[in-house]
Amino acid sequence: MYLETLNVVHAQSAGMHRSYLRIGDVSIGLRGDCADDVEVPQEMNRFRTTPARCDVDIRVQWIDRLRKPEGRKLFDSGAVWVLHETYDGYVFDFATPVLGDQPYKRLSVDKKFSNARLLLNQAYLSDGRRVYPLEYPLDELLVTNWLTRNGGVEVHGCGLLDDSTGAHLFLGHSGAGKSTTARLWRSLRAARVLSDDRIILREESNEIWMHGTPWHGEAGFASPKKTQINKIFVLEHGDRNELRRLPQARAVAEMFARCFPPFYSQESLAFTFSFLHQITNRVPCYLFRFVPDESAVGEILNFRD
Repeated sequence: MYLETLNVVHAQSAGMHRSYLRIGDVSIGLRGDCADDVEVPQEMNRFRTTPARCDVDIRVQWIDRLRKPEGRKLFDSGAVWVLHETYDGYVFDFATPVLGDQPYKRLSVDKKFSNARLLLNQAYLSDGRRVYPLEYPLDELLVTNWLTRNGGVEVHGCGLLDDSTGAHLFLGHSGAGKSTTARLWRSLRAARVLSDDRIILREESNEIWMHGTPWHGEAGFASPKKTQINKIFVLEHGDRNELRRLPQARAVAEMFARCFPPFYSQESLAFTFSFLHQITNRVPCYLFRFVPDESAVGEILNFRD
């Protein structure tokens, strides 16, 4: 794996200060040479966990400057990160013109996304402010890549649990009504919302479970809880409330259009399609054209397939 070797600051091998997070049953460990290097912001506190074996272990270090990465460019997000592939791993560079022409941080990770080194550029980040090493989108990139290698997928959806009708996943693109759905169910049914924007799906005991994530939508719902799914609904705005069962091929296509696989990996894409077929084999999927008011909740409560 390509690892930067120039001018590492505070480079003690032990990295005694540690923090642990758990998202979608994926445990992430941070190791650094001082407490500030592994500081977790308050909004992530509910995703903290106790020390345990980590699925993803990350060593955090500071460096004077970052050179051009080795390997071939694999993907450019068009935003703040670019991905390079090396002979035994990957390099994610994060940069913005607001800070300068160098990356402000770099993650070098192995092929399994289990061991990584995160380098923070001292020239751009050492101005006295605390730095969260896994600041979005890095935390999401780590989890989504790990999932496609170990079983799971992240989808664009609102997940909630109602005491009477069970756990429902409402899939939708931006603006489809996920946060509106979360607010309606919370106000009318006191439902427990796992997230109003990003949900992780995993298999457990031959059933499909959904997990809340910290990556919430405008309603701000983010929970580390998980629950088994009863039904999946694909949200679309309509002139009236209407529910229609989707055939499996259509259900897979709709889910794929609303998920977050690593598009630069053929292996990951193949796994994602296979896993979506498993999900739609076990969980009924419906197209839900709805009016964004309390009648939409009533439509689901009264629905019998």
